[in-house]
Amino acid sequence: MTALRFLLLGPLDVQVDGRPVPLGSVKQRLLCASLLLSPNERVPVGQLIDLLWDDPPTSATANLRTYAHGLRRILRDGSDTDCRLHTRTGGYLLDVRPGERDVDEFHDAARRGRDALDAGDLAAAETGLAHALAVWRGSPLVGLPLPPPLAGRVASLEEHRLTVEEDHIQVKLELGGAAELIGRLRRHVEEHPLRQRGWGQLMTALYRTGDVAGAVDAYLRARRTLTDQTGLDPSPWLDRLYRDILHHEPGLLAERPEPTAVPVPAVRRPAVRQLPSGIDDLVGRRAEIGSALDRLDGSAASPVVALHGPAGVGKSALAIHLAAQVQSRYPDGTLYVDLQGSDANLPPLTPVDVLGRFLRALGVADNTAQSSLGEATAAYRTALAGRAVLVVLDNARDAAQVKALLPADRSCATLITSRRMLATLPNSRHVAVDVLPAAEALALLATDCGTDRVSAQPAAARRLVDLCGRLPLAIRIVGARLASRPGWPLDRLVERLDDPRIRLDELEFDDLGVRPSIRVTYEALEAGTVRDRRAAAAFRLLGTVTLPAVTGRAAAALLDEPPAAAEHVLDHLADHRLIEPRRPGTYVVHDLVRLFAVEQAKAEPHGERSTALRRLLDMYLHGARDIERLANAGWSPAGARQPGTAGRHEPPTTAAEATTWLADEHANIVASFTLGAAADRDTAAVAASLAWASVAALRRHGYWHEAYEIIDGAVAMTARLGLTLERSAALFYRASLRKGAGDPRQAETDLLECLDLIRSIGDPDRTSACLEALGNLHYRMGRVASALAHHDEALAVRRALGKPLLIGASLSNAAQVRLSAGAAEQAFADVDEALRIAAEIDAAGLEGAALSMRGQLLCRSGRWSQALSCLDSAVAATERSGDLPSRCEAYLCAAAARLRLDEPKAARRAADRAAELAHRTGDRYMLAVARQAAGRAEAAAGDAAAASRLAEAARALARSTPGCREPQYEEFFGHL
Repeated sequence: MTALRFLLLGPLDVQVDGRPVPLGSVKQRLLCASLLLSPNERVPVGQLIDLLWDDPPTSATANLRTYAHGLRRILRDGSDTDCRLHTRTGGYLLDVRPGERDVDEFHDAARRGRDALDAGDLAAAETGLAHALAVWRGSPLVGLPLPPPLAGRVASLEEHRLTVEEDHIQVKLELGGAAELIGRLRRHVEEHPLRQRGWGQLMTALYRTGDVAGAVDAYLRARRTLTDQTGLDPSPWLDRLYRDILHHEPGLLAERPEPTAVPVPAVRRPAVRQLPSGIDDLVGRRAEIGSALDRLDGSAASPVVALHGPAGVGKSALAIHLAAQVQSRYPDGTLYVDLQGSDANLPPLTPVDVLGRFLRALGVADNTAQSSLGEATAAYRTALAGRAVLVVLDNARDAAQVKALLPADRSCATLITSRRMLATLPNSRHVAVDVLPAAEALALLATDCGTDRVSAQPAAARRLVDLCGRLPLAIRIVGARLASRPGWPLDRLVERLDDPRIRLDELEFDDLGVRPSIRVTYEALEAGTVRDRRAAAAFRLLGTVTLPAVTGRAAAALLDEPPAAAEHVLDHLADHRLIEPRRPGTYVVHDLVRLFAVEQAKAEPHGERSTALRRLLDMYLHGARDIERLANAGWSPAGARQPGTAGRHEPPTTAAEATTWLADEHANIVASFTLGAAADRDTAAVAASLAWASVAALRRHGYWHEAYEIIDGAVAMTARLGLTLERSAALFYRASLRKGAGDPRQAETDLLECLDLIRSIGDPDRTSACLEALGNLHYRMGRVASALAHHDEALAVRRALGKPLLIGASLSNAAQVRLSAGAAEQAFADVDEALRIAAEIDAAGLEGAALSMRGQLLCRSGRWSQALSCLDSAVAATERSGDLPSRCEAYLCAAAARLRLDEPKAARRAADRAAELAHRTGDRYMLAVARQAAGRAEAAAGDAAAASRLAEAARALARSTPGCREPQYEEFFGHL
């Protein structure tokens, strides 16, 4: 196993088996540092982009993937497959194990030193604190251009180091090392002139070595520095130390000055012990525990750790577990209260009620507990003065409920749990608590129902935790039910939970239930302000549709509101943890919360639910057509029915916006189509038009599976409803996808049926499209003469119609066929005419396809260098238009050109890019050709083994695409 070491306390350094490894460019090193400062946590892509760039370029996401790929190569853990850098939904996570980060070594050693100091073991304290300081090699991450958030984290580390430095000095003073510390202390106060503890230690060291005048002078310099730089006087304890020096107090030779304004009473009051019993077998949560303990390590004054997350993720259990771990650092005890902010049966406690409880627990008489919030808060903070107490505030409703309960004394700490993130709390570290990873979810189930049962039925166990949405509350309920039925196999409960209509009923046991935990938040919204009630209504509408991701666009359509207003509603739902943000403008609904939303949606009138679905379908139909217009000079599939009004739709206006739009919405388009297809006839017809309008764009942008799912559904649905025109369109586009999947016979069947339907309704425009598709298909099947006949017939129809875009498409598509038929001069003339048309009508999609075609013709004519220039232009043009199939063709021809020019490495790169694009578009034949091209490149480079593997992979793919053989690829790379 490879040993990894991550060094941040100085210049960034990563060591593999004790040897430093190069980390690449500045941006790549900055990415590494960003992930190492949040180990074992998913860092969102948007956050990383903001950290790496002040003004992110349009290619920022792609560049980030490149840097992440570079780090993966470096951080391989002893094999080709096990890598520490993982991609998580919308972000990246760096797996750091115990003992690998110098930051963790520093914190652990510092903690050991402080624990020994508290126990009075000065020798062990000196060893631990010295070890902590020795880990440092300089300023953290020195040499990297740190953005403000990372600079703040580094500043916090520096502050912690200074505290440890002063603790170590104090221990050395108590061990009698005053003389050897004076030089070190002089440097310390010169570098950090506002740290009064350092001045006090210098005064003490000078006094203990007999230099009373030096001690007095140190105080005067400290006072002058503080006055000049801050306008403040020295703290009371430093003044007291000065007076003690002047009066030669005997205790100065044995006692250390304490940097606190409030002396600890000689007689300690009884400790408060209110912490409830916790879960002994808490599973997982390593990252959350590490982040919280880092804040509660004693370096910060009055630290606050606020755990936030949706209902049922185990925030309370985690808080009690954390409190049990750190309560030894707070010898005056632990205060605990359940604030009832998310209790289905009890009202939230008021701050005054809680303060009364706390004051009584602290020994303040009942008549001293003041009735007003201000008086009660003052009495509470007075009672805590000089005491080291941990305060646990569980189930907070909002920040207003807890602010008066935060201790002011620096020796106290606070742990808070809430559903909402209480972002306005001062001096806080916010720790997000989410559902468990799959492995930890299985471990939790095994803990509750027995490891043997989980081991005996691993598939059923995995299915159970998936049906629970990996929510700890749901898994606890399932585990308890199984524990109460030791004879039940796991798959019996799987059968019960598998039905979404009764799943929430099944997730109740004794006093535990998932539905009540969600209902309390929803009902609070229903009974709240106007904004709350709008959010509750939106939540019900979300239950009428099963969208994989809730985007601002989708919400705007459902709510019939402008996108900005809809996003405000989504933000409000996210604040209340009924939906979860994933990236800006996009949210997800947990599976169990979605089931609750479906239940509530039944309260919405049927007409409103149907209207909301129509608005959603219309929005996606408008968007799909807008994307087609961008690629095709204003043309888009018309469809049998026009969509409703654009309403709140904000169309994409550039190719880049179109790419983003589809990235956000492709899965939602499929979900909306499925819902629409199952609705009434009119709604189903709109769904059919959506399939028609979106399938080409989905395929071009690499969403092949989504494209096939909706078009295959459209074929079945239009047949059932007798929608002739829509069925012809569905057959046409399914044929295109089947052609790519290596099923030319089925594709031909679809196209011939489509042609019959189109001719029966007398539509020459669509007839020409079907003829052209047959020409393309027959060419792939190697039937050149038949292909050319279909192309010529299509071109004649289109010239008669006088539509430039369609004429240009026919000219470009037929050029390859003409060359194969021996009409090279006409082929070049046709593709040049297509390029002229593209320029005249500003058709980005036609331009990219025609440039790719021209590059192919140049390759087949042996003009390899000229072809490469043209193919480079084709790649750039298809990147602008988002046309992945044409870009794939361009890369394949570039691979052929590079091979002929004796550039095998460049040929391999081009072939690999083509393979990636073929995979994304679902074109198995083109993937086979790309593998064959890669094999030829490896053979040319002299790697016979790699060439053989790739050739076999190409042949295996070719066997799954019988009947496919395009002449130009056989000329370039040989017969498959």
